[in-house]
Amino acid sequence: MVKNIYMDYNKRKELNLRIGNLIIAIFLSIVPTAITYGTLSIHGLNICRTLSSKVKSTKEIKESCYEASWETTKSYIFLIGFFITLPTWMWFYLSMKKRETTLKQ
Repeated sequence: MVKNIYMDYNKRKELNLRIGNLIIAIFLSIVPTAITYGTLSIHGLNICRTLSSKVKSTKEIKESCYEASWETTKSYIFLIGFFITLPTWMWFYLSMKKRETTLKQ
């Protein structure tokens, strides 16, 4: 028995819909991810400024705090992007799927 090496038309269309919506979601989530990243960076720098005003040896602590703040914020960039992109992608995918089934009827 010969196995069909080509995807079924409906499966191919479904895959194209998912991939297309994922690309759109990634593109549209860049701005909210950047805003969140910037907000966390500013928050970290404000914490460092407040800490340095309450401690006597401010120069060493301020430098260490800024470095730790940037490292921490950078470590969360992919996680932030993922949690912003995932709901956007699901929203696009579900709305397009609903529209597609409505058009078929």
